Amino acid sequence: MSDAEATLVVTAGTSMYGLTELGGLVAGESVVVIGPGPIGLLAVAVAKALGASPVILTGTRNRRLAIGKELGADRTVNINDEDAVEIVKQLTDGIGADYVVECAGTEATISQAIYMTNRGGKICPAAFPHDPVTMDLAHLVKNNIYAYGIRGEGRSATRRAMALMAEKRFEATKIHTHTFPLADLAIALKYARERIDDTIKVVVTNRQASAIANAAAE
Repeated sequence: MSDAEATLVVTAGTSMYGLTELGGLVAGESVVVIGPGPIGLLAVAVAKALGASPVILTGTRNRRLAIGKELGADRTVNINDEDAVEIVKQLTDGIGADYVVECAGTEATISQAIYMTNRGGKICPAAFPHDPVTMDLAHLVKNNIYAYGIRGEGRSATRRAMALMAEKRFEATKIHTHTFPLADLAIALKYARERIDDTIKVVVTNRQASAIANAAAE
């Protein structure tokens, strides 16, 4: 595993933690991921590697949705063009998804997550809304929908995610879009924070350390 790939292990571990430790994902269950950011895209990859079907990804950026397809999404939905809730219902015989990972953190997408989840299904809010949101709590309660907040990752989830990556069950490096040397750390942070050039995941390298490691290996 390359150093660049290893930097993505924690991100994949966070997705694994939400899907398995918290949500108890079972092969064959349907999964929707809302928001094609780093955690969302790797949630698609992890869900597919664990046997989820179908895996649906929603968002607004076509380039990122295309990466989601490469990572295993069976269907992508640009919510500017299609009704995500309706598409999910169509793909799940009208009952809704077993599990929804909400990685966008807006009031609109949280509402979508609630309405596209089946009775007894699960939602994992994995984003941080900037402001308090209003949602249909009554729908959540009446339909016995479970919600699992997630803040990070567990050690066991990270180890299992790393094992899947090492076995090439998915190519996590598809979300690695930019690399900067340590001297350009400020620029790297700016790219990550402002999503310049549609940045997804930035890797910062210490070239001197890499050179020493390579020399030692030789």
